[in-house]
Parts: sequence; C-alpha cells; structure tokens
Amino acid sequence: MQKELTIEGMKCEGCASTVAEKFQAVDGVERVMIDLASKTAIVESQKDIHESVFQEALADTSYAVVPNAK
Repeated sequence: MQKELTIEGMKCEGCASTVAEKFQAVDGVERVMIDLASKTAIVESQKDIHESVFQEALADTSYAVVPNAK
C-alpha cells in the first residue's frame, strides 16, 4: 500500500532525514520517500497504516502530519 502524507515543519535535508527515519521505524513500513519541495512523504507499507500512527512517530519532533482532507 502507498500513502502520501503532507508534513508540516520540514525545511531542510536534515528535517527530511529525521522524518524518514521516524517513519521507517513504524511497524509494517517498507519504504519512505521524502519530497522536501512539496513537503510530502510517500510511505509504502505492507498494510494500511492510519495517519495517526505517523503523527505519533513524530511526537518527539517539531514536525507534524497535516490531516488528510479526504
């Protein structure tokens, strides 16, 4: 499964790297691709993982998942 998440607070490659590391640590995540220009993360996983799990993964950082309007 693939999910696109908008990330608030990413400003540099270091930010993107931190977000990628946090998301990669989530159970079931296979691959994380960060697009700093659009402030998005594309997450590929074995199962459907709710956005709130990714928000929790960023809890100890200054970044946040922007809730999906869908």
